[in-house]
Amino acid sequence: MSQLGQLKGQIESIAQQAKSTGGQLSAFKAKFSQAAGQVQSTIGGSAQSKDKEVVQAIQDAQSKVDAAVEALNQAARVAAAYGQSL
Repeated sequence: MSQLGQLKGQIESIAQQAKSTGGQLSAFKAKFSQAAGQVQSTIGGSAQSKDKEVVQAIQDAQSKVDAAVEALNQAARVAAAYGQSL
């Protein structure tokens, strides 16, 4: 197999892996968001600073999971397009 063919195969593999991982992370996000919502509703009204730290940490994690999903989906799109152009 030529180097170009190998590169195309590697790029297509990366695209598929990124897409798959993004899907798995989206499924995790749904479960995490549900659990986080329950935690936030239970302790969200508390005035204790530790409770607020927990809620903030959960919100930060949700935001970062969203960003990771989008980054993986973008990587999958770009890699797939590049692989098709080879």
